Amino acid sequence: MAKNTAAEIADIGFSKEMFGKTTATDYTNFLTAVIASQESLLSGRIGAAAYASASSPTQEYIKQAAACVVAAELCRRRILRLTQEAKNEDGTDAKKLRSSRKEFIAEAEELIVKINAGGTIDGTGFASGVNVSSHFAEDA
Repeated sequence: MAKNTAAEIADIGFSKEMFGKTTATDYTNFLTAVIASQESLLSGRIGAAAYASASSPTQEYIKQAAACVVAAELCRRRILRLTQEAKNEDGTDAKKLRSSRKEFIAEAEELIVKINAGGTIDGTGFASGVNVSSHFAEDA
């Protein structure tokens, strides 16, 4: 199940005109498809059990991470569209989008690390172990 709606993603600052969509329905369908593909990839990265988590703050981290990976993908698609249109000879808009995309990716990666660490910022969800071995036969 998607963590974000098309409206929530559009509220980040994307519009149908940015992607050549002429109707609200086309734009919503486009966003829904991007959300589904990116959230599926996120689920694969963090695991289905973590993705389905309903506990706080993990649930909120997953929603934010999902929004970030979707936004990064939309930035990538917009950059490609700008490049194809070649309307901005100085590339200003594409440069800003590349920067935004990097920020979304970085935030998503930070959130994924938090999710995989048990959803805690202070490390209390971290688990570790130590394996002790020796090459001497009597220590085995």
